[in-house]
Amino acid sequence: MSRRRPRLEDPSAALRAKRRRPGLPGEAPRPDGSPAAVEAALGAVAALFPRRLFGDALPPLVLRHQLYDVVRDRTAVDRHLNRLRDEGRVRLLHLGLGPDALGVVSLELYREKALAAVAGSPREPLVRRFLEAAVATSPGLSFEQRRMRELGFGDSDVTHLVAAGLLTVRDAGSWWLAVPGAGRFVRALLRGRRAVLSLVGRSGPRPLALRELRGARAPPGAALGVPFLLHDLLGEGRLRR
Repeated sequence: MSRRRPRLEDPSAALRAKRRRPGLPGEAPRPDGSPAAVEAALGAVAALFPRRLFGDALPPLVLRHQLYDVVRDRTAVDRHLNRLRDEGRVRLLHLGLGPDALGVVSLELYREKALAAVAGSPREPLVRRFLEAAVATSPGLSFEQRRMRELGFGDSDVTHLVAAGLLTVRDAGSWWLAVPGAGRFVRALLRGRRAVLSLVGRSGPRPLALRELRGARAPPGAALGVPFLLHDLLGEGRLRR
């Protein structure tokens, strides 16, 4: 028998349930899947990212499924993110949170923080070359050994890029593109998930008001902030409205 997901009470749920009825007074449905709505959602969730928590060393990281909690059309979210990726505006990343849990980051800020992490070190020229020759031209989630060699990066270069945090091992001869220091974010996210789920679980069988939970003081372990974590838990389906 499957366990029931904790339920959050959304004060506007009744209105959203009637979204098919046009012109409903006071109706505030989740945005549709227009490009403008997806980009607005991306900006809103990125603004919740606590940059100071990581000493401003990380670019704002957004999880793709967090946008699913803001924009109801998941297919439209995926489609527009792929377009932004192809245009060189964002980068999609595998963060080790599951095969479908992708991170989204501004390519400009990704480049800025990656260079800042190696500024003045012997690895800076290599990282700069990797960003220009590989990251800017290959939008995929990972790099194969053959592709890296075609781009002019040998085994020693790959070793240094792994050490710099720009690549993580996927399997033999293949590497995920990574963000230097992203492990700190992943650990904070996992702790935050546990903290918020524990907070919701203590309410027992009664539903919690989503508005109250968003405004609540962050419990110990939820350093990423309750609003940021709620988008994660709701978008992934660990909580339900």
